[in-house]
Amino acid sequence: MQNNTSEPVRQPVLRLRAEPRSTNAHGRVQAGWLLHQIDLAGATFAERITKGAVTTVAVNAFQFAHPIHVGDVVSIYASCLRQGQKSVTLKLEVEGERMSGEVVAITDLITTYVAIDANGHSRLI
Repeated sequence: MQNNTSEPVRQPVLRLRAEPRSTNAHGRVQAGWLLHQIDLAGATFAERITKGAVTTVAVNAFQFAHPIHVGDVVSIYASCLRQGQKSVTLKLEVEGERMSGEVVAITDLITTYVAIDANGHSRLI
């Protein structure tokens, strides 16, 4: 999925509110919670492309540019960077909308998913 400038089209995949149960004792969202949400969003997007089940095979390092606070609305966007015979590589971008309406870039990362069959073996897309 690309636009006229040959750049991947960014699509919204998941939007949710950060709740107290996803935070540490200081009211900041924990990285593990966010990584779980990112993987759900990425897998959902990859499954649309591959028309079936996928498994995560790689996630590059990611860094928080801003913290996520309780009440922030977290939006995860995906774009397809590469589609191979059995895998797709995605760029996932995370933004947070503060209660004030300010939108901040939280992080971005590259993930790769492999299409799998019912037995968990890789399959052609």
